[in-house]
Amino acid sequence: MEESFTDQPSETAGFLVARQEGDIAQCRSPICLRLIDYWQGLAMRNNGHPEWRQVRLMDLYKIASFLAVKDVIGNGADFHNRFWGTGLTDALGFEATNKRVSSYEPVGMRDAVRQRYVRVTRTGEPEMVRGHISTIPGHEHVPYEAVHLPLWGEEGSVRQIISGYHFGFVAEVDEV
Repeated sequence: MEESFTDQPSETAGFLVARQEGDIAQCRSPICLRLIDYWQGLAMRNNGHPEWRQVRLMDLYKIASFLAVKDVIGNGADFHNRFWGTGLTDALGFEATNKRVSSYEPVGMRDAVRQRYVRVTRTGEPEMVRGHISTIPGHEHVPYEAVHLPLWGEEGSVRQIISGYHFGFVAEVDEV
């Protein structure tokens, strides 16, 4: 797992500053773990490549308010919020349903979010992130854990990304 520590959050750091990022096996949040379990079940039924058409948000109703689903546009040139849970709006202070990442403000948030989703799109690998919110007024320093999971299209590329967020969550330190 990579660790990046910043003493002073900056505009270029994005709205969610990563303290740790890496393998989804490092997730501890009940929200993230539930989404991972569901995603892995879909993957087992689809040769390791779950697809959006398999997802039934009603199966995830207990955590759906903390989920986002992004459509990949132009192989990662941009991303469109197909679904944005109300818990995200409450925690982050803005509604992003039907918005493109390219329209996010401030610029630091837009760049950080785009970079993370481009990585998932290009590698096809799921990703876990822990950190704190840094650039949303009134929400600074709120801890979180998030997971970003690729959803494949029939043509064999990542077409959507489903993400789960747990705000206010602090993972216990793993025993060494």
